[in-house]
Amino acid sequence: MTDVIAEIAAFDGRIAKITGPVRSGKTEALVRRAAALLSAGVAPEAILLATSTAEAARVARHRLAEALAAAGMPDAAALAACANVTCARAVCLAVLDTPEARAATGRTPRVLTSFECNFFLEDMKTLGTPARRLRSLLRHFQEQWCAGAPEEEWVVPGEEQETLDLARRLLTRTNAMLEAEVAYLCGRYLQSDAGAEARQRFAHVLVDDFQNLSAAQQTCLCLLARDQVIVAGNPDETVAVATEFPAPEGFATFDALRRGVTVFNLDAAFGNPDITGFCDAVVRAGNEGALAAGERRGEVRDIATVKWSTPDEEFNGLTRYLFALNAENPEAIQAETCIVAPNKQWAHAFSQMLAKRGFAVSSLGFERLAGDPRDMSRAKALAAYTALNLIADPEDLFAWRAWLGFGNYLTLSDGWKFLLEWCDEHDATIFDALDAASTARAAGEAEPYPRAERLAERYDAGRALIEANRARRGHALLAAVGAEGLRDFTALADRIVGDEDAAALYAAARATQFAPVHEDNPRAVRVSSYEQMCGCSYRAVYAVGCVDGFVPARDAFEVVSTDADRARVRETGRRAFAAAAGKASDALMFSTFSKAPLELAERTKMQVSRVRMESGERVATLRPTCFLEEAGGAAPITLGGQALLADAGID
Repeated sequence: MTDVIAEIAAFDGRIAKITGPVRSGKTEALVRRAAALLSAGVAPEAILLATSTAEAARVARHRLAEALAAAGMPDAAALAACANVTCARAVCLAVLDTPEARAATGRTPRVLTSFECNFFLEDMKTLGTPARRLRSLLRHFQEQWCAGAPEEEWVVPGEEQETLDLARRLLTRTNAMLEAEVAYLCGRYLQSDAGAEARQRFAHVLVDDFQNLSAAQQTCLCLLARDQVIVAGNPDETVAVATEFPAPEGFATFDALRRGVTVFNLDAAFGNPDITGFCDAVVRAGNEGALAAGERRGEVRDIATVKWSTPDEEFNGLTRYLFALNAENPEAIQAETCIVAPNKQWAHAFSQMLAKRGFAVSSLGFERLAGDPRDMSRAKALAAYTALNLIADPEDLFAWRAWLGFGNYLTLSDGWKFLLEWCDEHDATIFDALDAASTARAAGEAEPYPRAERLAERYDAGRALIEANRARRGHALLAAVGAEGLRDFTALADRIVGDEDAAALYAAARATQFAPVHEDNPRAVRVSSYEQMCGCSYRAVYAVGCVDGFVPARDAFEVVSTDADRARVRETGRRAFAAAAGKASDALMFSTFSKAPLELAERTKMQVSRVRMESGERVATLRPTCFLEEAGGAAPITLGGQALLADAGID
């Protein structure tokens, strides 16, 4: 522990800001401060250590337990478990999920998953607004909510107000909430008279990666602090993982906008100095004024770029290399190794290949359910999730909304509109309307409202599903809802014991969508997205698929985009790339390839340099990620894939 970190751990002032480059010990300083508070007898429930992600919170809690044990505290793990170590999103939801907050906001903090938002969007289209314009308006709303701006200050009467009114009506009637609303509503509640008792809930609030949070999230966490708030971060490490609209300016101006802020500058970087030097060079290539380490401490280890010919060679060669390393030192290779993948396809391919080599694998960052609810052949995972939701909670109104719309080209948005109008006319609930439609269908009577018969058909099927499976558990329940054998449910199926009821299974499935964490297996190799590297640290990091189009995304090169759009995508990718690379303490390897079948390249959105024919097939020529070249003299050496294998004694 350095002198500055020791000073932070003992800091008893009211407000502090910790800034520093990659691997300078910002997270360590917060963990040490939390450990010092607990060691001094501060109640665990009085401390909040907030992170960007659930995985970062899991790692921070483990580090807190280690720090307490090192300080000689008895029952260190149990004490760390009692402290509030969680992500910012979960903190805001906990505030909203109280009777007082529900009454004050008039809303239920049941957040829509990404695929459920498709149903919401279809229902919004009944307003008649063109789809592109509607998406633009909704994104504008979300950006304003994340900024914490009061609606009365930015909503324009007319189209904007009508769109917002419909959105609120649809969400309120189904007891649902959009992700971007969570921190906004939490902040508004905490700032109101009704939320006075909820303010200053924690004596000490410590926030890591403050720059990753939205302005609304940042405000909420500050409002929850009573005696002390300490934030740590670096605007150049901003990653959009806690929100689509992070506010790095909220960290940059934190001390300027508040009085009496003590600023701690960490200027030394720890670990492999070649890695920290590379990360600083990448960031500074996009911003010469970016923060960089003034001093580097650590032992020089491996850092290299490995170039393969094709993706198949990359998958096969790199996993063979890891297998050889594992044979020499299994404990160092497994839980201390992370494969960073650019997309779901690459993550899945490497996970499969590692499993074939005999590795246990834990994948993170690629769990979001995807598909088209209008096409049942492409909505199997979505329908299975919704069926599990209904069995776990038959009163979940938005689960019913989704269930009713599967397989229809409009997701029955027109029928849903007529149903809500019937509810308004009869001062009835949604279940009243569905029961009326079901009764009319059974009796062969006229529809109470247009499209009621189709809605009743799906409603009756849903009720039959619930009744037939409410007693099922574990794998039998997963099979009954059609989830058994689906790739999206593989991790869940592998983790369950087998006697979990519907509520437990649904809670686990929902956690994978909103708060995914790595499997707690010390022998599992980690496979991660760039975003989920926040708050983590590994001995060795292998970044795979390092080609333009993957890193940065192809939108950074599209000629049809504006210069500003391309620059925005490029810089977003740059920060995520550099931040993830900086999570390696000892060894870092970038893996790339020079060509791929054109169909694969186009489908996965690689940036194609040119196309040529090889053996009668069209092949795309590719470039390594531009970030490697931009690092200049700090860029790692480049090796051929076969040379790497030969050096490891692999034929």
